Amino acid sequence: MKKLRFTALALVAAALLALSLFLAPRELLNVLVPVALLGSVLFVVANTSRLSRRSGLIAGTNTLPDSQGTHQGGRVTRLADAAITTRNAVVKIGSDAAHIAVAGTGDIAIGVCQDEPSAAEDPVSVVHFGSADRTLLVVASAAISAGDMIVTAASGKVRALPGTTGTYYIIGRALTAATADGDTIELDPCFPVQRAVA
Repeated sequence: MKKLRFTALALVAAALLALSLFLAPRELLNVLVPVALLGSVLFVVANTSRLSRRSGLIAGTNTLPDSQGTHQGGRVTRLADAAITTRNAVVKIGSDAAHIAVAGTGDIAIGVCQDEPSAAEDPVSVVHFGSADRTLLVVASAAISAGDMIVTAASGKVRALPGTTGTYYIIGRALTAATADGDTIELDPCFPVQRAVA
């Protein structure tokens, strides 16, 4: 609300400047012109700060706006370690806490990358499994039945929990089925849970 009043005030000041140039006597111009110019500057500053917040990165720095604090719905902006060619790829922590990389078989995944970054250092939106406020779409590596427990597979894809010996990390339950590699399924996500199959 404060921002709206500030912008409205700046617009009124700019309108006064325009009117004063045509209608006001010389003495009034000496007062109105500086006020209107100040209002115009305030308008530009207000809109510039709004645009820099929308851009995703904090202007003048190489940090992410949400690198600290809490995040609603589990959505966090991170930087890609490399290009990711598949939307809805399952990802893990990358080269550091601010970066993500595509998860592979047996990796402890943190969430789903909802973007397709074309290069390293591109900002991406990641929805974390343990705090997601909705179901997620993921890409299957093979046939999956609805109701299967889901674990990571190669190249950021997912598969049903295998029956073979090994340690796996369950990331949720399939709500829809996949018939082949590359099919997109709906996942009811959970915080990764270790499951040892003997």
